[in-house]
Formats: sequence, C-alpha cells, structure tokens
Amino acid sequence: MVKILLVEDELLVGMDIKMTLEDEGFEVDGPYPTVAEALTVAKTATPNLGFLDVRLADGAVDPLANWLLEKSVPLVFHSGHAEAHDYGARYPGAGFCEKPSTPAELVSVVIQQLTKLQT
Repeated sequence: MVKILLVEDELLVGMDIKMTLEDEGFEVDGPYPTVAEALTVAKTATPNLGFLDVRLADGAVDPLANWLLEKSVPLVFHSGHAEAHDYGARYPGAGFCEKPSTPAELVSVVIQQLTKLQT
C-alpha cells in the first residue's frame, strides 16, 4: 500500500485531504502541523509520497521537502500562499495544487506523481 505523509497545519483542511486520499485506497500518515513533527516521522519511516502545505506553524516546509527529495520521495505541494512556478523551479518534477482544490484535483496530482515512480 502507498504511504503518503500529509503535512498541513489547518486541521480541518488536513482531515479533509486525509479522508479524500484514504477513500482512494492510500494510507495517509498525518496530518502533521509542523516541519519538526513531520521530519521526525519521515526519518522513522520514509513515505512513498509527501503531500505538503508550504507554510506551516513552525515555518516554511522547505527543510522537509529537501530531505524527502534527497530520499527520492515524490512531492506534492498544496498551498494558497506559493506560486506553482516558484516551487516548480526549486523542486523540478513536483506536483502542485493551489488551495482550494477539489478532491478530484488532489487525487489526480497524487496519481501523476506516483506514476512517475513506476516509469
């Protein structure tokens, strides 16, 4: 089963994303509201995909995104604060969903990122 690390500091948004992805058959770990918590969890068990809000309670998600990238973990950024081209330049190949996103959009970008692993 595919394990997704969900990092989102808005609890209701995080729970909605979690339910959407679980309904599609993914195992979702989180939501984690801080980079520190998520990084601790990721280092314990590397996920298959990182689904990351850009701005978190303890700052920008970049330290976690960089760590996941070093481990070749595909990334999906989900934010209303960052432009897709900004994170696309820093993290080539990453997926991006602007907030708000529909459940279908979220699932689509996750599947696209996971498909890249298989090719």
